Amino acid sequence: MSYQITVLPAGETFQSPEGTSLLQAAIDQGIMLPHACKSGCCGACKAQLVKGQTTEINPQSALNSNDTNQQDILLCCQSAKTDLTLYLPNYNGHSAQPVQTLTARIDDIRYCGHTAILSLKLAQRKPFHFTAGQYIDIVLSDNQRRSYSIAGFDTNRRQLIIHVRRHHGGVFSEQLFDGRLRPKDILHFHGPLGNFQLNSQQKPLIMLASGTGIAPIEAMLETLKQQQFQLPVSIYWGMAAEENLYDAAVLDKLCSELALAQWSAVLSHPSALWKGARGYVQQAALAAHPDMNKYEVYACGHPQMIHQAKNLFTNQAGLPEDAFFADNFTPAV
Repeated sequence: MSYQITVLPAGETFQSPEGTSLLQAAIDQGIMLPHACKSGCCGACKAQLVKGQTTEINPQSALNSNDTNQQDILLCCQSAKTDLTLYLPNYNGHSAQPVQTLTARIDDIRYCGHTAILSLKLAQRKPFHFTAGQYIDIVLSDNQRRSYSIAGFDTNRRQLIIHVRRHHGGVFSEQLFDGRLRPKDILHFHGPLGNFQLNSQQKPLIMLASGTGIAPIEAMLETLKQQQFQLPVSIYWGMAAEENLYDAAVLDKLCSELALAQWSAVLSHPSALWKGARGYVQQAALAAHPDMNKYEVYACGHPQMIHQAKNLFTNQAGLPEDAFFADNFTPAV
């Protein structure tokens, strides 16, 4: 059975089948409601339930007791039990970038240890626009999907960049690493997706990334460069060891093109010769910025890092809760 969902103040409606998350039902119908991790950890899809009843199908980890008392729900964790009215004050409706299914040719694959930097050449038929921080779904032959953040898009060359971490037995990543997918092969993808993006406020920025979470951060740095952003930007990239820092040269270049940007590698298992920061990105950022009251934070990576960073920064560094923006990576093989 399906129920009608009304989204205010945008006035949009969609149908949501029983047992399917409200977020997924909207996405399936081309309605890009705010979201990021799709796992209940980041809180990006939080909405106020104005009318109707829902059933929780996944734990709402990002909600606290205050949210629950205000009838706030996470769209990725709730399924409709009746017709619903939702309130999402920051949803722009159809003014968001249109979601499309597009064809692309593999232009190049650059291997760096367990990461592949994949360059995709888009077909000329349709325009493609995205907001830095969004992602695409690679659509596989059996209709399985794997999500990857957009690291960059060259409009003139129509070349899109994604970072793919190898996962043992991964239905997409293993094809890149074992040679089944090669340059000139054709892929299909769905996007752009997601609402992880830069805010419009002019504040100094702290950016955290673990692993391939650096991909959307790179896209954001490119946007800041185009905007001629003049305030400090501090980037912390967490990896296990020195050899895993696959895109250091790209970060060097992006930071050199901004007025006050710098990045630091934070290694959890460095060699004895490593002279940089050790530990985890959230700890390194807190040590460098004990007062975050005037900052905005953008974080992308493992859910545990996101959760710990938000707690640390809001509880110990005075970061306003509404100044923390995140996109969790929940790897799927």
